[in-house]
Amino acid sequence: MKKNLIPDRIHQWLVIGAASLLLASCDTNKVYEAHLRIPDEGWKQSDIKRFDVHVADTASACNIYVNVRNNNQYKSMELWLFVSVNAPSGKRQRDTLRILIADEHGKWIGSGLGSHFDTRLLFQKDVRFPETGTYTFEYEQGMRDEPLTGIEDVGLRIEKSTP
Repeated sequence: MKKNLIPDRIHQWLVIGAASLLLASCDTNKVYEAHLRIPDEGWKQSDIKRFDVHVADTASACNIYVNVRNNNQYKSMELWLFVSVNAPSGKRQRDTLRILIADEHGKWIGSGLGSHFDTRLLFQKDVRFPETGTYTFEYEQGMRDEPLTGIEDVGLRIEKSTP
């Protein structure tokens, strides 16, 4: 009888990890993607999450997404975020976003496994950055809970628009 040197569960995770890396490397539309972890004790309103994005291409249209990962401890069906975009020139744009996390019956809207769910919201469609340089995207949670629990991380994804 041949002894398996790699336990089945580890083997499954290795296969899943390799497949994920392969798929991620094929993501030719991605311009930028990053996620920032929220502390286990919760997200305070004063804890502004910042993403610095270097933009060199001002000709291509892009879609900008806000990503949120929550767990079963999240108590609301929505998440309010204040999103600020600071251009290299100093110009600032601030928007208020309502991200639906669950439906009216409490079922999580995002995709996920177990108790972790990912929700993606299209923030801006077919945007052309007007200037090159570093843009700073800032997320501030706008919920009344202080600190806000059940949100595990937030992210920003920018991808080229496809016709």
